[in-house]
Amino acid sequence: MSKHGNTPVTDSGKSSAKESSGIIGSRRLIGQERLRRQMWRILEEDRISHAYLISGQPGSGKKALALAFAEAINGIDHLGEPAPGTLSDRRSWYYHPDIHVYLPLPSNVTRDELRARVELLAEDPYEIVDFAMRPSLTAQDDSKNRRAFYSVDYFNSEVRRAAYLRPNEGRRNIVIITNIESMRKEVVNSFLKLLEEPGEHVMFILTTDHINGLLPTVISRCQLLPCQPLHPDEIYDGLITFDGMAESDARFLSRIAGGNYSYTRFYDLETLDANREDIIRFLRVSYKMDVGRILDISQKWQTEYNKEGQLAIINMIEMFLRDIALYSAGADESLITNSDRIDVIRKFCSSLKDARIENMLETLQEARSLLSQNVQPRLLFTVMANRFSAWMRGSDAAVNSAEEWKHMPALGKIREL
Repeated sequence: MSKHGNTPVTDSGKSSAKESSGIIGSRRLIGQERLRRQMWRILEEDRISHAYLISGQPGSGKKALALAFAEAINGIDHLGEPAPGTLSDRRSWYYHPDIHVYLPLPSNVTRDELRARVELLAEDPYEIVDFAMRPSLTAQDDSKNRRAFYSVDYFNSEVRRAAYLRPNEGRRNIVIITNIESMRKEVVNSFLKLLEEPGEHVMFILTTDHINGLLPTVISRCQLLPCQPLHPDEIYDGLITFDGMAESDARFLSRIAGGNYSYTRFYDLETLDANREDIIRFLRVSYKMDVGRILDISQKWQTEYNKEGQLAIINMIEMFLRDIALYSAGADESLITNSDRIDVIRKFCSSLKDARIENMLETLQEARSLLSQNVQPRLLFTVMANRFSAWMRGSDAAVNSAEEWKHMPALGKIREL
């Protein structure tokens, strides 16, 4: 669903964006300074392409960058303070008639529900508004999966229609399509025609979490703007500056964020502390191969947390393992994220002298990818425990990465037929 502004404005909207330390939108963007300078150079040199693809991991600020870039192209000064008595404080992409923003939608979405998400994004470009990651805006613990995508009807009635509009007051008619990888195959083919034969004044800004999942023909028709994972210091500064978080909490959260600012802002510290105790138990029962407790913890994490919470658990496991590696290497305790559990870390180090921490970390990275592909979390954590059991002893995993199908005996039967 696009939004269409009807607020009167006092300027033509065709002026170029002002520079603020060479960075676009510095009032509400986290990190990504290299990419922001690249956007500024595009504007300064007036070499605007018809299509841009902003790629990067979830939570790195792709939507925020897309919105700021669109605003700057269409002359919205979002860098300074509005003059008293003017409407410029309300000028943003949300009120601009030439900026249209689209999210992938589940099949049963209502217009009121979608409008609420667009309004949240207007208030805060780092809000979690994706239906797949946040099924409900009212129930924080809702773990129901809502698969969202661009259907043929949605594309034809909304996106295609917007692409043929002429600019009203801006330099370009800008169509922002988020999570482009969720387009249905038949929609991608239609969209390619728009990319190949764009209108005179239309401009597409696309975002994707998984650039490798896109057709090469789509990628080749866009200028690429890759986001890097946010550094913990950048996340820390954002949590302090924009979210008003206490320094100690911001420092801890920035270290377990895994480069994801958007999710980290909404972590509940009490829940995280309870999860940390579960993580310690998970590592212990994995080492012992206590099957019953492994299944209990895995089931709990699947039942009680949505995908966002499960990613947080994976990040916390990673940080705990990195703390073990740092302590084993003789690092100063000030570098240990879980420094309040240094006694537990010391015991792990004493028992896991031959542990293959690097292999365990690689498993966590793979788990993040599988979780985004809707693999059942219970099975994911169970397989993880099985691998951890071997690697904590310095042994090879029972099932190597080339024969992952052996984790599912039924698949093994099929391969034998």
